[in-house]
Amino acid sequence: MFNLRYGLADESHKQCYGVDDIGWNPEVFTRHTISMVAAKRDWAAFQVLLQSDEEFTVTVGDAPAFSPRGPLTNVRLEAAVSECPQWPVKMNIVGFVEDDDRLMKADILLNDETVHVEPKKVQPVWIEVDVPEDAKPGIYQGEVKLFTHTMFEDEKQMGTLKFELEVKDVLMPKPSEYKFYLDLWQHPSNIARKHEVHLWSDAHFKVLEEYIKTLGDLGQKAITVIASEIPWSGQRCFKVTNYLSDLFEYSMVRVIKDRYGQFKYDFSIMQRYIELCFKYGIDKEIEVFGLVNIWVSPEDGYGGIAPDYPDAIRIRYFDEADGCYKYMKSAEEIKGYIKALEQFFVEKGWIDKVRIVADEPADVGLYRQRINLLKEIAPAFKYKAAINHAEFIGEFRNEIHDFVPALRCVCDQWELINELKGNVKGRLMWYVCCNPLYPNTFISSPLLESRLIGILTAYMDLDGFLRWNYTVWPEKPRERISYRFPHWKAGDTNFVYPANDGRPLLTLRYKNLKRGIEDFELINMVKRLYPEPSKKLEEVWDRLLFTRNVKDFDPSGGKKPEELYSLNYEDYKYVKALLLDLITRA
Repeated sequence: MFNLRYGLADESHKQCYGVDDIGWNPEVFTRHTISMVAAKRDWAAFQVLLQSDEEFTVTVGDAPAFSPRGPLTNVRLEAAVSECPQWPVKMNIVGFVEDDDRLMKADILLNDETVHVEPKKVQPVWIEVDVPEDAKPGIYQGEVKLFTHTMFEDEKQMGTLKFELEVKDVLMPKPSEYKFYLDLWQHPSNIARKHEVHLWSDAHFKVLEEYIKTLGDLGQKAITVIASEIPWSGQRCFKVTNYLSDLFEYSMVRVIKDRYGQFKYDFSIMQRYIELCFKYGIDKEIEVFGLVNIWVSPEDGYGGIAPDYPDAIRIRYFDEADGCYKYMKSAEEIKGYIKALEQFFVEKGWIDKVRIVADEPADVGLYRQRINLLKEIAPAFKYKAAINHAEFIGEFRNEIHDFVPALRCVCDQWELINELKGNVKGRLMWYVCCNPLYPNTFISSPLLESRLIGILTAYMDLDGFLRWNYTVWPEKPRERISYRFPHWKAGDTNFVYPANDGRPLLTLRYKNLKRGIEDFELINMVKRLYPEPSKKLEEVWDRLLFTRNVKDFDPSGGKKPEELYSLNYEDYKYVKALLLDLITRA
């Protein structure tokens, strides 16, 4: 007789199992009811956990399910809000990836309707309820029914799990209306490679649109455009020989040198990408990579090309005179290209959105030389920098429009950061990357650290958050996401995975990041609605942050996560309900 164990977990639960210890824990199956809170135009989520001593299949659709492994029992899930069966309820079987420690950890929200489950493995299923914007406030009941059958047997309902959803009388803003300034860098060339489409082809743009939709759903504000060849030198992927992975990003601009020696510039691909992002509400910024602080590795051949230009800008062009592709090798040619790019943005009416981005410049004098030259060439440009050297904040406070220091730099320069609030020309944000170890968004990170990003941004009173990753996958991301360990931890490179149907597969980390952004929005509403919001938010900070000193988050300080912030989901749930109540009363 087939014996199935089942239970419920919250949206921040991350299941894992290893080779010898496959995660059997009977305690996870004692919970058969769960309660949640949401606003209108919001979503609520939880996980169903399934396990048996024998292998089986699990199905979240209504298609028939037979297994090539033989006559296995199939478990089918069906979920609905009892009073409102028309409300969309999405179900995704959760896929596992191998972390750096070789343990398998839950991360991917699969498109598959049916998957095979190994004996004793705990299999999570993600359940998500969309709350319509016209939902009436109140408490709603729902249930997840579990059906089983083998081969041609009739299905039998073998269990029911209950959920309760309290809807508050608050309307969440649309993602395009979020105040949180999210900047996840895009890597279109890598998307083309993984989906096996020609770079910048119609097929490529069809795939890109699916990814842009998911960025738009997060409230993404910035558009990443690549204006020269391989500005990151492929993240120096050529140095990783034990897992060859192509991470090169290519220019969106086509350049031709005609038979008369004149350069012509085709910005149509760049324009198409920008306008596609505009379509999904990503329209606050056009960040241009490839014009300053080009990453080099001269000992490997990735150096500068024009000896009289102080940066390694690589502009490829087609020479009609002999039919060969070449690279600009003089400062005069590169300056002409930069002027043409500036003029393109001016003519399109986009120049005020444009930011020329430097990724972690390290030499103060060299960076100053480079941006001073750019100011002479193209005076309309504004500048933005992801800063991992704290001294850059003070040095360039008058030259850089938008500052994005790493968390370590925020801690190191916290007094100056506070001074710059309201005085910086543009936005003041922060980022994490391959460091610090925590808080972060690695596969190994607790999911609540992804959620914490929005809350920390609100507490520090910064504009938003940047991360270099969205789709910087290594060669076979769904088979092996671990890459360049220990410098990069698994998951450092991505928030989504490539699906076989040309769409991205979302992750538990993506969902928890989105939840944290929405926490920021609720906190922002409280700040707007109350004359003394700091008093109203004291309970929020008390519940979630165990230190009020931002400098304690400096990785060199040695404080452990449990000394800095809560990793208890119930605290975050309580805070969301508290924020919604404050907004309702206002």
